[in-house]
Amino acid sequence: MKNIFKKTAVSMTVLAALGSGAAFAQSNEQSQAQPNVVILFADDLGYADVGYHNSSKDVETPNIDRLAASGVALTSGYVTAPVCGPSRAGITSGRYQQRFGFHNNTGPFVREKGIVQGTPDDMLNNNFGYYFQQAGYVTGMVGKHHDGKQRKFWPHHRGFDEFYGFNNGAANYFIGPVNKERAAQKPFSSMYRNDELDDNFDEYLTDRFGTEAISFIKRHKDAPFFLYVPFNGVHGPLQATDEDLERYAHVEDEKRRKLLAMNYNLDRNVGRIMDALDEQELTENTIVFFLSDNGGKPKGNASYNLPLRAEKGTLWDGGIRVPFTVSWPGTIPAGQTIDEPVISLDILPTMAAAAGIEVKADWQLDGVDLLPLFTGKEKQLENRFLYWNTTLAAAIRDHDWKLVVPNLRAKRKTYQLFNISNDISESVDLADKHPEQVERLKAAWEAWDAENTPALWGWNRGMFPVETNWRNLNSL
Repeated sequence: MKNIFKKTAVSMTVLAALGSGAAFAQSNEQSQAQPNVVILFADDLGYADVGYHNSSKDVETPNIDRLAASGVALTSGYVTAPVCGPSRAGITSGRYQQRFGFHNNTGPFVREKGIVQGTPDDMLNNNFGYYFQQAGYVTGMVGKHHDGKQRKFWPHHRGFDEFYGFNNGAANYFIGPVNKERAAQKPFSSMYRNDELDDNFDEYLTDRFGTEAISFIKRHKDAPFFLYVPFNGVHGPLQATDEDLERYAHVEDEKRRKLLAMNYNLDRNVGRIMDALDEQELTENTIVFFLSDNGGKPKGNASYNLPLRAEKGTLWDGGIRVPFTVSWPGTIPAGQTIDEPVISLDILPTMAAAAGIEVKADWQLDGVDLLPLFTGKEKQLENRFLYWNTTLAAAIRDHDWKLVVPNLRAKRKTYQLFNISNDISESVDLADKHPEQVERLKAAWEAWDAENTPALWGWNRGMFPVETNWRNLNSL
């Protein structure tokens, strides 16, 4: 099969004549009726931690770079939260997670006694795995889940035919054999295949996730499949293989050396997955999304976000603006760079349109279908607001302006205004010069937030009048 990354882009004139959804699949006579879908989701990968952003000289990501070159690089791509759990709740549901009270990672504090932390029961089937499973796809998830601890929250009970991975915020990269007794004591460094403990584990974890993803592709190559691969890399703990560390022996800073090695390993596994699609002659019938769950954490894992301001946990762009690419060779023209603001919520309606799956009203999706933008049918998106709320901070942006409230719970709140389309680093606060923009964005954010469910849990002391240890509420 011809190397997909050397393929000549399809004529924009022809593509513009095509509609979205099923028409895209029908344009390739050799395609299946529906395309496969793959989502590759990195963890704590900073904006500068991919080579194609040209922000860090020491980063090597040849496979992520070629994935971006094969389709669209979205330079203003956002996620719905600056930390892992709520960001994942947003991408999987296609809704702002504040709609159902998932503002923060599950933690030690809850709004009131009796709350079980995790996606609410009436939302358990409101996720992309379930929607694609109901549409006849074989669905698989490989990697990090980060929801409630009870088994009802685990992926194979929520629309995924197959699950391999762990359910927690982090895991060791070198696990070793795990028996059931040790797993019961330290479940967060244990891998599961659906409900069964993998007690014969002896592989670097990111490599294992790559291997499991490839196995899924090979086993289901003859039917439309949906594969979600939320890697653990490059989230801490900082652990890398000797081989990858040796590659960066010249880097003096120990943290940065480990991060670069982990990042290179993540990239290699992205390449392995892409090569598997090519080897099975599935590349032109597979739409692939790649992004990170939030920004990097320079002091924590030595991940970089340049030229963005701040880091993971904040609502300046360093916390929520991430590497974001989409590839579908033969349908989405290669070599595009698009600066329109998009968000992870757009993935679900986009891949549903690609697969010809009807979006139901009761899904209540908050994103938009991006395929017309990618194919040139539309030159830009209709101006819209993107929203964030962590309970401690808030933000809102449209095409040109962004308002940040870093002290949301203070009596005297601070309002910072940036012309974000021209000031990517959020370096010049224009709130005093443009009070009308502050009031406009503030009013829009408050109207949006009034429709949300108040935060139900979190990590911040003093959030709620009642403190409850979540481990007692969410035992395995």
